[in-house]
Amino acid sequence: MVIYWYDSVKTPFSTDQFLEVVGNRFMHSFSFHMMGMSLAFIIIGALVGLSSGFYYKKIMEKNQTLKRQEQQLERNIEFIISNGESEQVEFKSSLRYDYVNDKINKDLEKVILKTIAGFLNAKGGTLIIGVDDSGTILGLDKDYVSLRKKDKDGFELHLVQLISSRIGTEFCSMIHISFYKIKDKDICSLDAQSSSVPAYVNTGGKTLFYLRTGNSTKQLTVEETVNYLNFKNK
Repeated sequence: MVIYWYDSVKTPFSTDQFLEVVGNRFMHSFSFHMMGMSLAFIIIGALVGLSSGFYYKKIMEKNQTLKRQEQQLERNIEFIISNGESEQVEFKSSLRYDYVNDKINKDLEKVILKTIAGFLNAKGGTLIIGVDDSGTILGLDKDYVSLRKKDKDGFELHLVQLISSRIGTEFCSMIHISFYKIKDKDICSLDAQSSSVPAYVNTGGKTLFYLRTGNSTKQLTVEETVNYLNFKNK
């Protein structure tokens, strides 16, 4: 109403006049003949306020549910780690950082790919990166600094690119990647499903077949691969 008044009278702006007009318009808005408009604005404001409050409440409830789910998942991953490695669980200290020689070693990526392929060719399984063989949480910070994008997104992007280029894009949908924070350190969990078609690792001009057996991953010869696939497909 104040803006409309200024637009209609075409008067220069001044602070004193502005305060006076605001006061007059405010009183005028609550006058008897303006009561209908005031009630309409009150009803609209109430509806908008209630809708906003309801929406905010739903968002808060959803956030609380997600937080509880995240906490439950963290407890589950801690339980898995506490039980150690098994036929369907493998720990790796890093994706590409060599803790022994204290440097980046891209050959370690081959070990990750080998384990993933081994799970795909067997019953599936979970690979946890950022945890050593004894279950000690090492985190992913050493890997982060070696990547172009030095965070979880960069880590996941690099990992997906490795799987796509070395094992096959078609297998990416069979691998679910999650991140957890344990003891203020990020770790990465890859849950691989069992594949109905063989997954090979292409590296150094070679195509290799790996299989998870017991708590280790074994490279099969051509003959062993053929025999295994024939047995699996019976």
